[in-house]
Amino acid sequence: MRAKHLFACFVLTVVLLLATVTPALAEFTDVGESPYKKAINNLAAWEIVGGYADGSFKPDDTLKRAQFAKMAVLTMEYAVSEADTSTFLDTPAVDPANPLYPGAYAAVAAANNIVKGYESGNFGFWDNLTRQQLITVTVRAAGDVLAPPPDGYQGQLNYSDPTHGANIKRAEYNGLLDGIANLATWDTTQEATRGETAELLHALFTMTLRLVGPGGTERLSIADVMGMESSEGFGGYRNSLGNVTGPLRFKGVSLADLMALVGGGNTVTFHASDGYRRTFNAAETAGTVAQLDPVSGEELKDRDPLTLILAYQVGDAALAYGDGPLRTALVSAAADQVTASKLWIKQIVKIVVE
Repeated sequence: MRAKHLFACFVLTVVLLLATVTPALAEFTDVGESPYKKAINNLAAWEIVGGYADGSFKPDDTLKRAQFAKMAVLTMEYAVSEADTSTFLDTPAVDPANPLYPGAYAAVAAANNIVKGYESGNFGFWDNLTRQQLITVTVRAAGDVLAPPPDGYQGQLNYSDPTHGANIKRAEYNGLLDGIANLATWDTTQEATRGETAELLHALFTMTLRLVGPGGTERLSIADVMGMESSEGFGGYRNSLGNVTGPLRFKGVSLADLMALVGGGNTVTFHASDGYRRTFNAAETAGTVAQLDPVSGEELKDRDPLTLILAYQVGDAALAYGDGPLRTALVSAAADQVTASKLWIKQIVKIVVE
């Protein structure tokens, strides 16, 4: 299966694009009441965004188009050099201390059709980024990961803008805007905030799965994952307090099939969107783990190994938002066992096979 040409590894330091920053913080002092708290903190855990020296993030502040052009180029991993000369009429003089910013980044962004200039010939380097511009850049970066909306689709937003309307519709249909507060009254012509930018990046970040292994790297959309041969069964988990969830019926893709895409291996490290990671040894990867009675919690002896899958569905529904689109699940044909909760990792965005 070929890797989708999505914006490449999100684990790039775009900190400088969103602020003059300190190293990423687990919690910022001013995002507690923000509807984008989860997105901001998760991206910070991956060092994708950062805050200010005083510990704040300033989620309601705006972004400049120059900053976002650099972010788009870096996230797409386009090569940038001093040979990339901006021809926009309002290009600032080259700063010898930072010769690539902002002109070279704007030139590369425009050359790759990510961020364009205005009909006047200007780029608008220091103009604030609008919400509809943010949406369009994100949709362009996502490429064919986002499905086209069906004929007649109408969400909550206005799609009449000749430049951005189709991208707004595509973004809304694919769920990129699901986390936007008060979406029905969200005016896409207004300036985008840092919090809203984090929300869109986080939404797209969790809509894909990156596989890294001895044979190379694959980046799959959720649709790609769901298009693979499915595996399902019953499983659940018991936490350290003795609380049990399940057994429930989970559906997903076997880890063995995913590992095969990148050359196979013995151990697997799962990375979650909140920065959490856990390595499974060869036995755990093969499903040889302690199986527990759901009622008594006692270990069940002489059991066949379970199947470790990357689940995208529980029962007949997609996973809940808090679980992310993908999570680990250990399942069997019979609904008669649970396993330790530490083996059930939520919000999977990356798998490293070794």
